[in-house]
This record gives sequence, structure tokens and C-alpha cells, in this order.
Amino acid sequence: MADIEELLTDTPVRLAPAAAVRARGERRRARRRTAVAAVAVVAAGSLGFGVWGGLVPPQEKGTGGTDVATQGPNPFKSDGVVQYPDPSELPGHEVLRWRSVDVATNDYENETAPLPQAGLDTACGLWVGGTDRPEMQYTNMYAGKDDARARYRVSQYPTPAAAAEAMSRLDTTLVNCGVEKVKGTADTEYSGVSRHTAAQLNVTVKSWGAWVAVQETQLPPVDSDD
Repeated sequence: MADIEELLTDTPVRLAPAAAVRARGERRRARRRTAVAAVAVVAAGSLGFGVWGGLVPPQEKGTGGTDVATQGPNPFKSDGVVQYPDPSELPGHEVLRWRSVDVATNDYENETAPLPQAGLDTACGLWVGGTDRPEMQYTNMYAGKDDARARYRVSQYPTPAAAAEAMSRLDTTLVNCGVEKVKGTADTEYSGVSRHTAAQLNVTVKSWGAWVAVQETQLPPVDSDD
């Protein structure tokens, strides 16, 4: 585990340059949106429709018939398909060499629990119920060098209020696990060491309306042998 120890020596390298990962994804989506917009402009010109007609998604309805502001299109779903980070976009890829793995194999089927469960390999305990499950959850798993693991979950809840409750309970789970919020970051980010297994965790949480995306990256405990 020399490479990982070098990665974590002195200045703890947080596993997530979340802004960089997000920027790559946004650039990729922007290129797709530009291509779609160009086709729409041609079609609109020939048919006489407004150039941007039909390209702006409707706002998501919340409870009580109130519109919930969701700035721009769903960042977690494109053309009806939930988007997962490419392994190369995960933090620490240069050292950890992330690769996607099948959730149904390699004992990963136990890692698809909903929020507020957090941490892999029971690093923050097991999901014990008590909260509403999402209407839909999409999970992608990654494996890295020297038993490093990562998970990306996208959950769709019935209402934004239910999504907010799930994030609040996730916050409680992480804090109780010994993983603390990272100050000064744009996203809700957590980093620390599990008090249960000593695994090193980095968690980034993003939301959009009733959708919540949680990216977790986990390294095994650092060897303490001198």
C-alpha cells in the first residue's frame, strides 16, 4: 500500500476534488446540450417555432401544488438515463486506478442500501430501516488498488421534502461515524476516519429537487506498523 500511504502522507489528500469531477461532467453535458440545441435551432427555423421551445424542462411539482425551483435540467439524468461518473473521474484515479464493477458480483449486492446508510463494508454500520426508501435508487460500484472502494448512488424521492429528510439523516449517520463536514467547499462534503473500522472516507452529497446523489470513496485503514 505504499502508493496509498504516499498519497495520504503529511497533508491528508481528500479523495474528492469534487469541483474538478463536476467540471468534467458539466463540460461533457454542455457539449451534448450544445449539439441538441444546434439541431433544435435548425428545426425551429424551418418550422417557425421559437428557438428554445420545448428545451426547457417543466418545474418539478412539490407537495401542496407548489412549484419547486430546480435550476436547469436534472444534473443526474440525461436523455432518460442516469449518469454515473467514469472511473477516471473519481478522485485519486492516478494512484488508485478505479474501475467499475458489477453490483451483483464480488459481494457488492450488500452495498445497495438506501440512505441514510453510509460507508462501505459496514464502515458506518448497517441500514436498519426507520426511514422511507426512495422511489428509485441507482447504484454504481467501483474498485481500486489495494482494496480501495467507491460507490455512487442516485436516489429519487417522492418529494423534495423527503429528499431533504434523507440528507439530514445521512448527515447524522456520517457525524456519528466520525466523518465531519469539510468547510469551504461548494458541495456538501464530508471527510474523516470511521470510528468503527478506521476506514478513511470521503463523501460528497448533491441534490436537485427530489433527487439526491451521494458519492463515497473509501480507503482501508492505513497500516500503523513502524
